Amino acid sequence: MATQEILDRVFEADRFIERCRRDDVWTRTPEAPETPHTLYHGTAGIILFQLELHRATGDVAHLDRAIAAGDAIVASLNGRDVLSCAIYSGAAGHVFVLNELAMASGEERFRAAAVDVLDRIMGSAQPLGSGIGWIEPMPFSAITGMTGDRELLDLSIGAAGTGTVLLYAHRQGLDDRALGWARQVADRLLEMSIETEHGPNWPMMADQPFPFNAPNFAHGASGVGYFFADLHRETGDRDLLDSAVAAAGYVMANIISTEPPGDEESFLVRHTEEGRPRGLCYLGLCHGPVGTGRLFHLLHEITGDEIWRLRLDANMRGLEATGAPEVRSDGLWNNYGQCCGDAGIGDYALSLYRLTGDERHLALARRFADVVLAVSEVEDGARSWPQAEHRTRPEFVEAQTGYMQGAAGIGSFLLHLATIDDAEPVKIVLPESPFTFD
Repeated sequence: MATQEILDRVFEADRFIERCRRDDVWTRTPEAPETPHTLYHGTAGIILFQLELHRATGDVAHLDRAIAAGDAIVASLNGRDVLSCAIYSGAAGHVFVLNELAMASGEERFRAAAVDVLDRIMGSAQPLGSGIGWIEPMPFSAITGMTGDRELLDLSIGAAGTGTVLLYAHRQGLDDRALGWARQVADRLLEMSIETEHGPNWPMMADQPFPFNAPNFAHGASGVGYFFADLHRETGDRDLLDSAVAAAGYVMANIISTEPPGDEESFLVRHTEEGRPRGLCYLGLCHGPVGTGRLFHLLHEITGDEIWRLRLDANMRGLEATGAPEVRSDGLWNNYGQCCGDAGIGDYALSLYRLTGDERHLALARRFADVVLAVSEVEDGARSWPQAEHRTRPEFVEAQTGYMQGAAGIGSFLLHLATIDDAEPVKIVLPESPFTFD
């Protein structure tokens, strides 16, 4: 599809999102009255998409919308005593978004707000063992029926994800204490590992009340290992790199070989260890190659050892061996967003293309874009994506507006693809990604 055609589809996605705007923020769906502010579902993630549209088009209307929404987020946070540490669904993501908004707009108040939010998140951290961590209401209570407070550990909703934001804050000069805080977070995570014969893993939370040992990015070893490796880049501390490599050992103990054409190695990583002897394999960011490949790439970048590049490539061949995106395996259900589905995989393929120049990755991204557009719905010039957020509820379909689970994130992928041949393709990279091209 030609670049202008893709851009037209991006503008149609923006039109759908705009129809859900209420008083400078956006509802989660056209029908839902709630206006979440998170990076995962709501306004914070849509701000990123508006900033990308402004960068791509120069249209100040997108920047104005982002600024108004940023002010609304700041106002909503000012009255709250407790801020969640989560990167996607909590206030840690706001630190990133508000600072990106400050850089794009030149409005210093957003950088000041990012600094304030970071300080308040750290104010809610507790001394735990030899480091620091966060005890918050346990996640996914609506799904599990279980409630209570737990220490949160993983990258998606816990300390490892907060650690990646602390590294972003350090690199952006938001707080002189950020790197030291990140090291304290790592110290606690190091002692909270569950040792196995193949390497360490981390549960989502301490005293986890149900079996769920995930080797992948969102809730397990590759996400925590990624944070350790990224922190090693800043500190040079050998124990962090050793722990990241050891975490990758646990990941590799959970691979399932696939059979692509040819003789090259090809594998996927099972969703959870409970899935043995074979198990379910996701394909997206949360539990698939898009997340786990981040760890492999970073270890290759740090060590120069070709084994990590080979593993990244083999993991991608495993994805392709499923027939994705045209063939929908159990780990690629009717979800097309950044977290679990096609947009996240497409963005990852574009990042690999920009790193390597390998046209195979660009061709795969284009195939994912074709599928994404084929399943979309258009009404009065507004394009949306009805999808199932949860794999276990494929019948519960919504057309969401947000970044990780909706039109903003899908539009961001399509915009990245539409500008891929430009000198500076448009993509704001999240703190949990190693794919920076500045």
